Amino acid sequence: MSSEIIFAQAIVDGLLMGSLYALIAIGLAMIWGIVEIMNFAHGEFLMIASFLSYFLFIYLGIDPLISIPLAFLTTFGLGYLVQKGIINRILEAPFLTQIFATFALLLIIRNGFFVAFGPDIRSATTWYSEATIDLYGIKISIVKLFATTIVIIATILLHLFLTRTYLGTAMRALSQDKTAAQLMGIDIKKVYAIAFGLGAGLAGIGGALLTSFYYVFPEMGVPFTLIAFISVVLGGFGNILGPAIGAVIIGVLQSIGALIMTPSMKDILVYIVFLAILLIKPTGIFSR
Repeated sequence: MSSEIIFAQAIVDGLLMGSLYALIAIGLAMIWGIVEIMNFAHGEFLMIASFLSYFLFIYLGIDPLISIPLAFLTTFGLGYLVQKGIINRILEAPFLTQIFATFALLLIIRNGFFVAFGPDIRSATTWYSEATIDLYGIKISIVKLFATTIVIIATILLHLFLTRTYLGTAMRALSQDKTAAQLMGIDIKKVYAIAFGLGAGLAGIGGALLTSFYYVFPEMGVPFTLIAFISVVLGGFGNILGPAIGAVIIGVLQSIGALIMTPSMKDILVYIVFLAILLIKPTGIFSR
């Protein structure tokens, strides 16, 4: 295989994985940008959805892709309840209190799953998990192609929701000026709960998609939370496009890093570029 094909393969793999990162990052960006809280438990919603899709597949034979709507509704509901029951009570608390609250939530969920299901690594193998399409020597994973298609559809639907509905307009208003939104009669706590639920739901879609080709275990949310945070900071606040592009860049950098370094060192290239961009433009590449 020529070096050009190998490099092109790395780019394609990075783009496909980066699109999945994008969906998770957009969910975090919604919570961070609208509710103005750093949700360290974001990856745990992804993990919950992965376990749900895994058990539905193992015990009921429901394909992980078919379980996506249920994964979204489950994590949306959990996110809504977390915002209503916990986050709304600490909105006026000091910043460190908010951080500790979501970090405590992370520990509760993760350790709860450790106790309930143990530390075992599980996997769900479907007919398309290892299937590929050969395109001029480049192997394209069918499951990641499915995932990318679903991510694009979900992102378009989210964009339409934010721009064409009252709730979406209220969310954008809150992200720009909370005081003015209150004066216009917007129920802030209700909109916050829906925004948090949507952010968690997007992570849930990502978790269901991962079930088809990734391992399922209680700590699986950690790397995706980190990637989501880097994507949001890298892309910048103010829109969903910035974090999405930041996530795709990370996916490509990881893939190239695995090619030019050892796979275990692939994240180093991501951190080097991340630090360089922070030094050059701390507000992010696409910030407004």
